[in-house]
Amino acid sequence: MNFTRNSTPEASGQSDARQLAPSPGRNVIPADDATAIARNISQALKRAANRSRAPVSIVSGGAYVSRPGDLLLRRGIAASFALIVILPLLAASYYWGVMARPQYVTEAKFALQSSDSPSFPTLGVSTQEGKQIQDAQVVVRYILGRSMVETLDGTLDLRSKFARGDYFSRFDPADSIEALEKYWKKRVDASVDLMSGIVSVHIRAFTPADSLAIAQKVVDLAEKLVNDMSTRTRRDAVAQSQTELTRAETRLKAATAAMRDARNREGVLDAPAAAEAINKVLTQLRLELATTEENLDALRASAPTQTSPQMRLLTARSESLKKQIASYSAEIAGKDNRAALANRASMLSAPEVDLRFAEQQYASAASAYETARIDLERQRTYLALFLRPTLAQKAVYPRRWLEWSIIVGPAILGWAVLVALVLMARDHMAK
Repeated sequence: MNFTRNSTPEASGQSDARQLAPSPGRNVIPADDATAIARNISQALKRAANRSRAPVSIVSGGAYVSRPGDLLLRRGIAASFALIVILPLLAASYYWGVMARPQYVTEAKFALQSSDSPSFPTLGVSTQEGKQIQDAQVVVRYILGRSMVETLDGTLDLRSKFARGDYFSRFDPADSIEALEKYWKKRVDASVDLMSGIVSVHIRAFTPADSLAIAQKVVDLAEKLVNDMSTRTRRDAVAQSQTELTRAETRLKAATAAMRDARNREGVLDAPAAAEAINKVLTQLRLELATTEENLDALRASAPTQTSPQMRLLTARSESLKKQIASYSAEIAGKDNRAALANRASMLSAPEVDLRFAEQQYASAASAYETARIDLERQRTYLALFLRPTLAQKAVYPRRWLEWSIIVGPAILGWAVLVALVLMARDHMAK
């Protein structure tokens, strides 16, 4: 039996049957030969049925009949493979293998410590520990922020250091500060561990020296920020106490000047002291007057006449003492005497009260200022650097094989999915 490729299964079966069936005028086929012929016919029909049920190949044109557009489809698949797979593969291989500049990483780790931390363990997170974690988060935001970028650009010329990369990874020095800030966030990784409060900083640059210099400057600026945060409130307290001390000093000077003017105007330095001194003089004068009066009375009792010289002397002395006593008494207090010490004391009392109040205010302000100054000099929060930046010896980035596979892998997968969709659509259209 001989079957052609382009014959249909039905035609093949009929041809086999005609060739094997006995024709009129021929001899009858023996039973064994008839069985063999029937078996051959059954096998031929089974092969024809299997061929009819086989799927039609779209690319090759089917098992039996070639379909139009197969050549164009094969060329399109080849062109898409070259465009989607080969071209990205060559570009990625050239860039990551030849063109990409190495990038070096410098790492630094530090934590914020406080001198006010409790010396005994506490359950949970204390208020001071929560404050330290909050300050650590502020430091991380500062490292990633624009203020850090501007400071680094002004001190280290950050633009020129980041311009040393290849065409696709370098920074254009002519770009704006906003573009530099965005680029900076791609080259630095700063994070804080909420459990321990440890801040980790990774700096990437195109040379080990640049990476080290940038990392050291970042640590210095972070430490300065921590010191500023820990002393800002106390500086405000010192400034406020200094202002209050200056006001109290001015008030004390004014009260002192007013007291001086009042004393000069009244002609007495201390009215109570002057009154006490005059009282002592009056006491002596009264004692002398009492003695004189006693002598005079004794003389009058013994003397026959009132015209003796000694009696006239004692009488004159008694009158003089009385006048002195009256004069000193009027000097201390008198209704019609404005120069009396009582009137002078009343004129000096108001400036004296103001002076004492100003002195008390000045003493209180001076004590508050001294306390604030001592508190400012004592550092409460400081940066504990336990992993210092060191010079990198090996480039960590770019991760060439990983980044190459990120480009090539999706390209191959995308091309395969695209070809599968096209073939499925063509098969569906063929039905």
